[in-house]
Amino acid sequence: MLLNSYNTTLVTPLFMRRFYHDLYRGLLAILILLPLTANATQIDTSSNSPVTPQVRIGLHGMLLFGSEYGLFASHLPMFHTPHNAQVVLQLTFDDPQINTAVINGLTLSAASGYPIWTIVPQQFDLSMLSPAHPNHINHLSVDIVKGHFERGGETQWKNQGLTVARVLVFNELDTQFELQKASNNTYLKVNNTPDDKVQFLVKRLTTRPDADHIVRLDNVGNSLPAEIVIPIDVAKLFNDEAQLRAALPDTAPKNTSLTTSSTKLKTTSPMTTVSRVYIELDELK
Repeated sequence: MLLNSYNTTLVTPLFMRRFYHDLYRGLLAILILLPLTANATQIDTSSNSPVTPQVRIGLHGMLLFGSEYGLFASHLPMFHTPHNAQVVLQLTFDDPQINTAVINGLTLSAASGYPIWTIVPQQFDLSMLSPAHPNHINHLSVDIVKGHFERGGETQWKNQGLTVARVLVFNELDTQFELQKASNNTYLKVNNTPDDKVQFLVKRLTTRPDADHIVRLDNVGNSLPAEIVIPIDVAKLFNDEAQLRAALPDTAPKNTSLTTSSTKLKTTSPMTTVSRVYIELDELK
């Protein structure tokens, strides 16, 4: 008797209406949640995708400097795209005769007190010089200019290939103005080996405005630290050559004595000298 009563309750029309009503509500909730779930999955996937490097296609002139110990180039930067990166390279020209001629030219210019040489690559994406770029490049075709290529320089050789041996600095620059500056300047050592008698210091660029400053060190005796940190000259944005010389550690070897059968000679190695290669303020305002 009870069983018959239960079966009758299961098939009552009211029960069936409630059953289908609840089923409809459940299906509707699932359909509403499906797009949200799909969107959430898409967001998670994109967050794991690699960041696309900034594209910096343009005419990227570079300061050329060096000595018999090695050749280097420093991109002439600005605080706007596509030039908002400080890039310093060690390089070799593909033609050995051109490589030797450039070294000789730089040596003569340094002795004359006018050491500026520049190179002008064909237009390319500067970001591709970064070792972190997925399509990193290490070869450029350039014109070689005695003087500044935009300020009366004279082209010496055109369409010369060069190979980038090392990327020493690739420092992206923030284009915002008057961000807070540090209390010190940092000058980075640039050389081929720690024993080079001629080495260079390149100021690390930080915030706008700044100074692109490169100096040459002659008669380097002992190894220099990788960085020279010096209190900032807030009035000029950079530290002049006398200040840098005072900040250098003693690189000269100690006095040595040479004894012969007839006399005792005392020799002294020359002190390291600091001379300016390049300074630029206007382009970094």
